[in-house]
Amino acid sequence: MPEGNTIHRLAREHTRDFVRRLVRVSSPQGRFAGEARRLDGRRFRAADAVGKHLFHLWEGGLIVHVHLGMAGEFYRFAGPPPEPRPTVRMRLSTPAVTTDLIGPPTCELIDEAGRAAILARLGPDPLRRGANPMTVFESLYKRPDRPIGDALLDQRVISGVGNIYRIEALFLAGIHPLTRSRRISPAQWLALWELIRDLMRRGATRRRISTVDPSEVPHPAAGRGGRDPFYVYQHEICRRCGSRIREIPLSGRRMFFCATCQRKTGGGRR
Repeated sequence: MPEGNTIHRLAREHTRDFVRRLVRVSSPQGRFAGEARRLDGRRFRAADAVGKHLFHLWEGGLIVHVHLGMAGEFYRFAGPPPEPRPTVRMRLSTPAVTTDLIGPPTCELIDEAGRAAILARLGPDPLRRGANPMTVFESLYKRPDRPIGDALLDQRVISGVGNIYRIEALFLAGIHPLTRSRRISPAQWLALWELIRDLMRRGATRRRISTVDPSEVPHPAAGRGGRDPFYVYQHEICRRCGSRIREIPLSGRRMFFCATCQRKTGGGRR
């Protein structure tokens, strides 16, 4: 599933391609056909991202809400586009650029009240200006025995963080994923928040997730894994210390961690 960095990048690209333009909208698949007819020929105001949710803002107060889920993707074509595939849920087109949306679990037309209801369910997004990390910290303490690794994947607590970022951020912070929320101090949380935000900003800029400091020499035991863009995600050997990586199920996803670098009580070096 695309993480928040991808959704923010898409919002920037869609704003760049369509802002203030009159856009042709269609639904070759047919599942968005009625909504497409209401939007067709309207002016595109902007695209906005909050966590893993993408919003297209149109004149007249109409909003398209997209969640890509596990299989959704956008495809961009410069100049004359190819014939749309029959699976295209929504096509946005101008003489210069065409963007096709395929496979999203959510592509719906809503109003501002609908958007507000979605945002009310989401925790702060580290990539949004003004997001308050202490709001997340307060949410952590509402369930003090909840493992921090589980809480980081809860979009109601913090939005936009996916499995890769929770794994790599906890590793870099030296925090064991099963550490209870009550054991995370305010200082530890603020350091973890900054780390998550920095990693996600890097991912949004580079168009891919990469958490490894390129100047850091991998442990010899890491072997080919030392050339991977991650420290522990889907690894067998820790890139930093050479210990064997452990894997546990957490929040329905595969959680990787290094018991040597990540102490159970939390803390550790950044």
